[in-house]
Amino acid sequence: MSKKSASKKTSTRKKIWRGFKYLLLAGVLGAAAFVVYVLLQDTPDRDIYDFVPEKSVFVVEADDPIENWKSLSKTPMWKHLKKNELFADIEGDANFLDTLINDNERLFDLMAGKKVLICAQMTKADDYDFTYLVDLEKGSKVTFFIDIFKPIMSGVGYPMKESELGGKKTYTINDGYDDIYMAFLDNVLAISYSQKLLLGVIEQEKKPFYSKNANFQLVRDASYDAANRSSIGKVHLNFDQLDEYMSVFMDEVSGSILDISKSMRYASFDLKVEDEYTEMEGLVSVDSANPTLATVLLQQDRGEISAPRILPTNTSFLLTIDFDDFNDFYGSIGESMKEDADYKDFEKTKNTIGKLLGVNANDRKKDRAERKGKDKDYFDWLGQEIALAMVPKNESGSEQSYLAIFHTPDYANAVHDLSQISKKIRRRTPVKFKDYEYRGKDIQWLAMKGFFKLFLGKLFKQFDKPKFVVLEEHVVFSNDTSAIHRVIDASMAEETLYGETGYRRLTREFSDESNYFIYMNSERLYPHLPSLLDAESAGDLRKNREYVVCFPQVGLQLTSDDDDAFETKIYLEYEDPK
Repeated sequence: MSKKSASKKTSTRKKIWRGFKYLLLAGVLGAAAFVVYVLLQDTPDRDIYDFVPEKSVFVVEADDPIENWKSLSKTPMWKHLKKNELFADIEGDANFLDTLINDNERLFDLMAGKKVLICAQMTKADDYDFTYLVDLEKGSKVTFFIDIFKPIMSGVGYPMKESELGGKKTYTINDGYDDIYMAFLDNVLAISYSQKLLLGVIEQEKKPFYSKNANFQLVRDASYDAANRSSIGKVHLNFDQLDEYMSVFMDEVSGSILDISKSMRYASFDLKVEDEYTEMEGLVSVDSANPTLATVLLQQDRGEISAPRILPTNTSFLLTIDFDDFNDFYGSIGESMKEDADYKDFEKTKNTIGKLLGVNANDRKKDRAERKGKDKDYFDWLGQEIALAMVPKNESGSEQSYLAIFHTPDYANAVHDLSQISKKIRRRTPVKFKDYEYRGKDIQWLAMKGFFKLFLGKLFKQFDKPKFVVLEEHVVFSNDTSAIHRVIDASMAEETLYGETGYRRLTREFSDESNYFIYMNSERLYPHLPSLLDAESAGDLRKNREYVVCFPQVGLQLTSDDDDAFETKIYLEYEDPK
């Protein structure tokens, strides 16, 4: 992590907590003007989302911010995380909030049940700030507020001046360090530390975006469907702004982030926090006009997650891509890549391998039952899942082995086809590896560089001329034969990840079928993570180990539904460090 990135993260935390600290205070001070406004004229009941800026990166939505904060601040997770030095500059503000709320219960009754939105928006190429929107609801508790307004103003002692912005009356409060800008827009109070952002809200109300956007409303409604008593708020993402936002923290936005921002539209999650877990559940909508892996998976029926049935219990990471029919999935991947810069390379690799193996494109479309074990379509053994996994290579876990697992519905056909592929490749490649047998299982060598480009090539960049073994319903590839041995041992002893207590506990929260699933065991994966980072970031990670492994298991699942969206769930177990 560069010093630039570190300073930006510190600035970000200060911005967030500066806003939390003064949001309620500014709302109370500004309510005086609201009282006059309500008494003098009829106030329209506008949808608060009429005022959300179109270019918001994300929006945090709280239906009862005081109670939501009380719930979060009492959890063991929050009490542990705020001890981290990364939170040192906000702990004082968090404690200030607790004291302010506890000492002024009557005051904050004014905010009870009022919807609050925190909107993040870019202010320039490498910076952003927040706008806070509060739905005050016409005339709510006005008489109560009049009784307490004067002593609050005198006790706080902040000057407030009136001005005009975008044709609207606005108020400015100076807290001794910054100016807080406020405007009462019908029933909505808008607050920001950026006059530019407040002007954006004023302009947005003339042409509402999110309240009229059917795609956004679809996912937002789903986040409410997922809510229960553990909910503390909603989180909404606008993927169109994701790459700009990530440039604040990264010197160069990676291709994977660009792919996500191009293929997704909006996401809305219900956020739940309990003593032993944190969960986000909702929908992620997909932009079908931009073909990607996401759009392909969205059109696929879900498949069963099967790789854990053969992986060792100490698996640290697993990603599965599941579908109903490989031929349909693979054909769709080819179509989706036509606009991709790597498509020519993909076609070249496919044609080279096809020519080498004597595969006829038309022959691949024949019915499997007619050609099983006899054909020249050497890929009809592929079934309903492609997976990538990591397992510790040494006792410390600092080194990890990569495994690729392909589901196969037909063991005999897989053995036949892969043997033929291996033999044909070897005729043109100097033999550097001799096939051998381990516990009755044949381990062979696939000595052709680029072979894995046919199967989501970027995903399998870790594999260069791997070894493989066919195990019942799975074909396992790895550059590390010892990792293959461990898979064989685990499978034969029936001591696999699928039966491991922690994994079973986590996956009770997920469906057995999906289109995309990620599992991570933080404690097993953590020792390897520093090797993936630069020296400064690795040092920071080592110092903060307890704040990573306190989330021992993490899961993410995407499952296609009928609305061009993925049902999505993110689940983090929390374990209080002893």
